[in-house]
Parts: sequence; C-alpha cells; structure tokens
Amino acid sequence: MSITITYAVDEILHFLEDIPLSDNTVKYYGFCYQEVLRYCSENSLISFSHSDANSFCTAQEKRVQMGEICNTYALIMRKAAFVLADYFSSGTICWKRRTYNDRVLPESYEVILEAYETFLSDTLAPGSIRLIIQMSRKFLSFLVESGCTDISALDIPHVRGFISRESPKHICHKINLTWPVKKFLHYLRDNALTDINADLFLTNPVPARKKVLPCLEDSEIQAIFDKVDLNSLRGKRDYAIMRLALDTGLRWSDIASLKLSEIDWRKKEISVRQEKTGTALKLPLTVEAGNAVAEYILTARPKTEVPYVFLRLRRPFDRLNSRTPAENIMLLYQSEGFRHESGDGKSFHAFRRTMGTRLIRADIPLTTVSQILGHTNLDSTKRYLYLHDEKLLACCLDLSKYPCRKEGLV
Repeated sequence: MSITITYAVDEILHFLEDIPLSDNTVKYYGFCYQEVLRYCSENSLISFSHSDANSFCTAQEKRVQMGEICNTYALIMRKAAFVLADYFSSGTICWKRRTYNDRVLPESYEVILEAYETFLSDTLAPGSIRLIIQMSRKFLSFLVESGCTDISALDIPHVRGFISRESPKHICHKINLTWPVKKFLHYLRDNALTDINADLFLTNPVPARKKVLPCLEDSEIQAIFDKVDLNSLRGKRDYAIMRLALDTGLRWSDIASLKLSEIDWRKKEISVRQEKTGTALKLPLTVEAGNAVAEYILTARPKTEVPYVFLRLRRPFDRLNSRTPAENIMLLYQSEGFRHESGDGKSFHAFRRTMGTRLIRADIPLTTVSQILGHTNLDSTKRYLYLHDEKLLACCLDLSKYPCRKEGLV
C-alpha cells in the first residue's frame, strides 16, 4: 500500500518526539510541515520526491526575496522538505545534519561541474574549492530557473541577473560572489563552452585597505573565562573549545571537525588537516587545553558513536558544523571586562590572533609561527607583527639627530 504525504509527515513528527527533540522544536517543525502540505495540496502532489523538494525550496526562496518570510524559516523548511523526500525515497527517516545541495541540474551541467571540480583540485585548497563549486552550482541552478538548460545559450544578461539577485546576500564581501562566478566563466571560456569574456563586464571589488584587527588582552581573556560556568555541560564544552583555540591557534572550522582519534594523549599533541588550506598540522597540546578537553570528554560530552570531539548539546548529537556556535560563544560570555560588537575584530578568530601575537612577542621566528598557524603564505603571518607595538617601535627611525624647524602658525 502506498503511503500518503500526510501519513509520512505524521511519522516524521512522531520520530522527532522519540529522538527526543524539545516540544517547542517539534511544534516548530509541525508549522514547517503545514507549509509543505499546503504546497503539495496546491500542486496536486500525491507523493514527494527530491525534485518536489527542490521546487518547494525555490518557492520559499522567492518568498524570502519578497519579504514574506525570513531566511532562517526558509532554511528550516528546506530541511523538513528533504527529510520528507528522503522518507519517500528510502522508507526511512534520517535526521542527520547535512547540507542539502541536491538542486536538480541537467546532466550536461553536472558533467561540467564534475570536470570543473577536478580541474580546481590541482591548484586550490579544499575550502576554496567548496566555495567556488557551491557558487557555481547556484549559478547553474539560476540558469535552469531562467530557462537556460544548455550552456551554449548562456549570455551576459544571465550573469548580470544572477549577480543582481545574489548581491544583497554579500553586502560585506562582494568578492565572495564575483570571484567564484568570474573564475567559473573563465573556465567555460577556456574550454570553448562559452564566448563570454567576464573581464569585460565583471570586475572583482577593489579590496579596501585591511585594518589590523586586535588580539585579546590578558584581562579580556580572564574576563571571558571567569564568565564560564564550569559546572554546566555548556560551560565545560565552551571552555575547552576556547582554551584549545587560545593555546593552539586552531581555527573554528578545525576545532569543529576535530576527531577523538586525532588527539594523542601520550605524546600530548593534536594532528589535524586544516579545513581551509588542506595543510596537515601537528600541534602540542598544552596542560591547560588538555585538561579542559579531557574534562569535557569525561564528564560532559554525550555518550555517542559520533567521532568528533565537540558536539551539540541537544539531540541529534553531531558535530558543530556552522559558524553560529563560534559567534554565540563570544556573545554569551560578555561582561564588564569583555565586550564584543559586530566588526570590532573580537570574534572567535581573535583567539587565533592572540596566540600568533604571543608567539611573535616571545621572539619565535616568523617562519616557525607560520608553520604553527598552518599558513601557506608568510605574508599572512606578517600581519601579526602589526599587533606587536614593541616590534613596530624597533622599526622606527631615530630622528633626534636631525635638526628640524617648526612651520605653520606662529
């Protein structure tokens, strides 16, 4: 007997209650599935495929653009829709956290993307490749929505239309939009798939002079740590995360992807492969960081087979795979001794800058600091010199021996 969409939705909601998720979370997903059911009714659907899920999500994206719903609600409905599609496809309910990029593209577009990803793998770091492929897939999806299902029909208005649609999402970092698109168009032109010359009409924004973002003062670090409740599950986890960031200089993405097997307790070191650059690193595990991580694992980490060290506080227990927890940490532990506002540089990454600056102040050679931080370019490490006032003063010329005279107002 074939199942109905209503029956499938009821099964999923019962599953969420049994995981268990909180009553409010289940209720929220109930609202999402009401939207899905309404969409199915309006489109006379009797089953729900991944293609239907994509169409539903496209409709929600249009509602976001029109200001009818917020982007967060659309993203949650996206998860709900794909879980429903998975259920119809496999007969099972899978509530794991994953990115749903299953946009249905013509086979010719998928072939182009696959070849393009292979081409990029020889020259770029994994993090850059993910950014470019995600944007390229989104661009090709826009072409399909615009009726362009053959790459030979691509024209400049298509490109401008896509840039115009996506620009509001990249107000602060336009280059994260224009650079991947331009690079993809270059690839298409180099392989005779289009004659569009992106250089003639699409330019990357001229980067503004980067201001030197601050590291954290010792008093600020102490104020943050003093605010943490080390008797709570969240406190033990967050303290271990921050202590690890401060003592190793690891980026948030590398801490979130750290696995239990990558900690060698006997040698007191961590072995990771950086998410951003793909560089393999071996870093010493300090006593403070080691004790904090051990305390979390032994007394606060959920009992689960998930291999990652740091997990969500609620079911489903999985890795922390977005930037949101990192930003929440800096906001959560504000006090009179530490304040964080958007754009002030005191984000989670400030722990990494602080660690790098401390190494410079300890007269560790720049090349060694670069290796510890996993920089692929020494210029990235040189920025930490600007945070060390004493080193900058040593670079100043002594003008006391040169006579000078005052000019201007008498």
